[in-house]
Amino acid sequence: MIGNLLILIFGGSLLALMFLVQNAFSKPVYNKMSNVWEDDPVGRKFHNIIIISMVIVAFIMGLVM
Repeated sequence: MIGNLLILIFGGSLLALMFLVQNAFSKPVYNKMSNVWEDDPVGRKFHNIIIISMVIVAFIMGLVM
């Protein structure tokens, strides 16, 4: 019972932190030279990696609980 609660608290806070980080990586960047907003390909790559790791963490949490 206590183990599941600790897994839920730790895993939930880890998933929330990963969500905030991937949200920051998915935003476009402002190019001052062209005066436009551009998509960041490096940030998009990290965004996708974090989403995949979030799915893996959630799956492992479900298996353990």
